[in-house]
Amino acid sequence: MARYRLEELLGRKPTLVYIAGNVADAEKAERLLASRSMDYAVSIEPFLHTSVLGGTYPGLFIYVPSPDSRLCRQYLESNGLTDTVDLDEESP
Repeated sequence: MARYRLEELLGRKPTLVYIAGNVADAEKAERLLASRSMDYAVSIEPFLHTSVLGGTYPGLFIYVPSPDSRLCRQYLESNGLTDTVDLDEESP
């Protein structure tokens, strides 16, 4: 298992799989990926929050090498982190 900076994963085609909007979810996602010895990168980036108050907030974006993205999403979802990101590259 290795946690990388996003720049370090660029040669492995990183794919966004999860956006944690709070510290508890970010820590849980990292623990889960580490427990499965999955390589991942984290990046703090702004995201638009769709709540009554709205606004842009910082979130922890989690990326994995592209070949591992489907497995990582399924693993995170099966452990209660359901706000995964599934970017279909074939859609327009």
